[in-house]
Amino acid sequence: MTIATAQQHFIDHLETSVDWNKIFGVADSLYADKGFVTNADNFTRAAGVEKAVAQFSNLVRVDQKGYDFLYGEEKIEMKMGKNLFQKRNPYATKQFKVKNFYGEKKTLEDFKTQKTFDYMMVIDLTARRVVVVEDNIARPLYEEYGDGVHIRLDIGNYYECDLGEINPVMPPLKLSHGYDKAMDEFLDF
Repeated sequence: MTIATAQQHFIDHLETSVDWNKIFGVADSLYADKGFVTNADNFTRAAGVEKAVAQFSNLVRVDQKGYDFLYGEEKIEMKMGKNLFQKRNPYATKQFKVKNFYGEKKTLEDFKTQKTFDYMMVIDLTARRVVVVEDNIARPLYEEYGDGVHIRLDIGNYYECDLGEINPVMPPLKLSHGYDKAMDEFLDF
């Protein structure tokens, strides 16, 4: 895949200036935290990983509709999950959701024509892989499925970052403990 200059700067940053050991450590901690066990906790885990990405990189978390971060002027959408890459074909991902239809009057074609980000950064939390997909490559791959728009990536439509060896560094505290303490304090009035 040919890489444009702006994309190369973004990829260089991901490969050389991001502390992936801490980001994957935060993810490991959040997903192993026994205080987060319900589907309702998924938002807290996702927000925790997004905040870790912002903390340990030069990406600015903005959490806007259609993108999560800014890298300079570039809009970055982040998608993550466990076991995103297939075992039988390690170059392809399983299908994963990129857009929701909830409350939207948009169709698949609307999402395919509307640019909301410059790059999609996809993080496989299990395989410790990060790939980057340009918006103009991602949108034609959108498929309607259930309550949203999904995508499946395969070799040739993403760039895989070389992260080197990953040795996760986990935070010393469990987030659920701090969350429970903060909630107790909040309700003590």
